[in-house]
Amino acid sequence: MSNLFENLPYSLNNEFRGYLVYNFKTLNQDRLIAQQRVDEHKNQELKAHTSKQIDHNGKPLSETVNVLTGRVDNQIWGASKNSSAEVKDIRVGMDGQVHDLAQDRLMQDFAKIDEVAKQADDMAQKHEGQIKKSAYYNEITYVSGRKFDTTYKIVHIPYRDSDGNIIKIRKGVSGSNPSKPDHITPRDFAKNTSATFVANASTGSASQLKLHGQQIYNGQILASVKDYEPLKDRWTLAMADDNTLTSFPPNITAEEIKAKGYNNTFSGFGPMIMEGKKVYNTGDYSVNSEESHPRTVIAQLPNKDTLIFTCDGRIPGNLLHQKGMTLNEVTETLYSYYGEIQFAYNLDGGGSSSAVLRSRMLNKPSDNNSKSERKVLDFIYVGKDPRQIRDKDIQKAYEDIGDLRSNFNFLYGLLTTWNEIGSNELRLTTYNQYTGLVAMDGKNAKKKFYMQPNEFRFWDYDTSRTWFRVTEDSMQLHNRELARKFSAPESVKDCNNLSAGGDYHVPKTAKGSPYPNQSSAIVTQYNVTYSDFEDAATAFQTAVPFARSQNYRMKRRTYSEGKWSQWFDV
Repeated sequence: MSNLFENLPYSLNNEFRGYLVYNFKTLNQDRLIAQQRVDEHKNQELKAHTSKQIDHNGKPLSETVNVLTGRVDNQIWGASKNSSAEVKDIRVGMDGQVHDLAQDRLMQDFAKIDEVAKQADDMAQKHEGQIKKSAYYNEITYVSGRKFDTTYKIVHIPYRDSDGNIIKIRKGVSGSNPSKPDHITPRDFAKNTSATFVANASTGSASQLKLHGQQIYNGQILASVKDYEPLKDRWTLAMADDNTLTSFPPNITAEEIKAKGYNNTFSGFGPMIMEGKKVYNTGDYSVNSEESHPRTVIAQLPNKDTLIFTCDGRIPGNLLHQKGMTLNEVTETLYSYYGEIQFAYNLDGGGSSSAVLRSRMLNKPSDNNSKSERKVLDFIYVGKDPRQIRDKDIQKAYEDIGDLRSNFNFLYGLLTTWNEIGSNELRLTTYNQYTGLVAMDGKNAKKKFYMQPNEFRFWDYDTSRTWFRVTEDSMQLHNRELARKFSAPESVKDCNNLSAGGDYHVPKTAKGSPYPNQSSAIVTQYNVTYSDFEDAATAFQTAVPFARSQNYRMKRRTYSEGKWSQWFDV
């Protein structure tokens, strides 16, 4: 029979209605099944009870029937109708012992046979039970949603499994020295332990390979980093052997926590809810508490069911945008699913946030531009010991699925935060008048750098104008030709057809020279109206002679109505 939802949200919303509908449907279904079984037992089951189940004078009816059957069978007649040898032989038991009565011998042999049969039945029942058991805790489920521009997952770990046994929450470390554990990812830890569920837990020092704060592992107090300045504001998470969670302020040592009966601790940031009340105040534990980041939070309901909340974050973009959450936003999200929460604590988050269920990463990693899972030093996990070779096969299959999911996450990271290229060039394989790179603001194109066959061009979408253009022999800014200003001005043979403004060396033999056959000059041209001389309504030139004589003066002339004027002295 299915379990009913007990912890309903405070809000009368669709979530609340869904829980009620599920509960009523489950109750009706279970009632019909129970009634059907009673009717079948009363009217259809001809062999509903065995003789072992029926009491007769204080002992099972089967034993009385067996005795009577034995007494009848003891009336043995040989070929001579009176064989004393055969009657004597029937009193010899399976082990060779001779009994006074054949009944005694049969009762002892039947008891031995019954014991062997019972052992075989117990073995068969145990094997059948193992076959029915899953390699994982299938009671562990999760829900996903999106709130505050962020995708989140809430993993629900019931206090007891379907057989009524406690689903133990454990602290995990990898390696032979818990005080200096191996640095591995939660998914690798799940592979190594065949765990049903794994999440990251404490903060720590990757350089020292030591956990932060007050650390206890299965009753052993660990050597840890305690002189890290931010730890003065952080609380310790403690877990009892029956999964009960609580938290202790920064001044309480591991020795004091262990003396109170707690054998496992974690160092995150601090509690958000204690004894059913919200205790987090804005700015507690860290400046990051009020910033949007990926989060990992462990929570517990009044019935000791445990929740692990993870959310994505630090992924900019449009459709794939993941903002991350503040601690207040996490609390609000949890309360939208559960009306009563006994305890909640903020674990290490950011790039460390990881939730792995049956070897599958539920959240999106945010390390290395969302392409890699971060290695951490300890874990919160739930797992079963494998019972059969089949369990290993099932777990290996889930690991393969997890590996495939990891490859997808890498591609997801490339897609969402593509901001670097491991190459010295970027190749666009289509080359035409539209080839270029576009800068986007969400869905809106803002700028485009065109790389066309005949020019480079920088286009602004807001003004619908080309801001800058470069061709083989010219440059324009805001549709105006840039002057050709060189430290060594180019020499021209025709001063009457200079298309671009700028400085030019005009020999004395050039057409339109200001000093024909007398002196070369530096001529500066200005196109007044348009960017190109052919479109210009007006233009003018000034000239400075090279001749070393006071007889040569600067000159000027203007262009109007399609022709140049004569040169005038300045």
